[in-house]
Amino acid sequence: MNLGFSIKEGLKGLKRARMATAITITSVTVALMMIGLFIIVSVNIDHWVGEKRKNIEIEAFFEPVLNNSTAKRLVNKIRQMDGVERVDYISKEDAALRFKKEFGRDVVEVLGTNPLPPSCVIHLKSTHRNALAIANLSHKIQKLDGITEVVYAQGFLQLIDRYVTIIYLIIGGLGLLLLIVAIILIHNSIRLIIYARREIIEIMELVGAKKSFIRRPFLVEGIFYGIMGGILADAFIFALIQIVRRWLYSGVIEAPEIYGLILGLGIFIGFVSSQISLNKHLNKLI
Repeated sequence: MNLGFSIKEGLKGLKRARMATAITITSVTVALMMIGLFIIVSVNIDHWVGEKRKNIEIEAFFEPVLNNSTAKRLVNKIRQMDGVERVDYISKEDAALRFKKEFGRDVVEVLGTNPLPPSCVIHLKSTHRNALAIANLSHKIQKLDGITEVVYAQGFLQLIDRYVTIIYLIIGGLGLLLLIVAIILIHNSIRLIIYARREIIEIMELVGAKKSFIRRPFLVEGIFYGIMGGILADAFIFALIQIVRRWLYSGVIEAPEIYGLILGLGIFIGFVSSQISLNKHLNKLI
């Protein structure tokens, strides 16, 4: 019965201050929508970077004098290294075929011999596709006897890692700022409601109402702000993604779990900000 009364009183409180309720819900909606969009952008950037990293390979060149059996033993050593997913061996003959396919000329006809060394292409596990892990693996391969050179897109990798880190820091910082803004907005709304209803609160205390009983309607109001903000933010994010997919870029990743996360975040913000406001302002009256 107490819970039902608290919910009813909390919803009545929303109707008593409709303008403040509308402004707070709108502000919380905008904050949650921006947080959701930042998360969507992060997911899509992470996916794009992951796709780029899939194409990053290490190529190790062997000494030209190595025969195929010795080179394949080296390939087996590389296969056993941590972070290696697959190794493709390229013999001197295969290298000559690649040369002909790329340049349209037979290397033997051009030079009178085949100077191309055997090599191997190393494909990496997803956990080892960052600049540091690839640099460490390349160093280990370079130390093997029979390896003359190890090459990979070092500059490209460092560029990706540097700018992706900067983007994530910016997105994380803005998301945290918006979260704080949303909490402050609900906190101030609850504070104003407490002030407007201070006489009713004093009467409730005089007739013996417990603190928890007095607090509950305000918690309901704060949580309602968060729920409504979360629902509206989810609706805007969903509509925006559909528009982008239809008119700008069809490959946008939606991440359906984002909708539950935003709603949950709205409820969390409403509860926490209400608690802060109640602890700070309601305790002065009761």
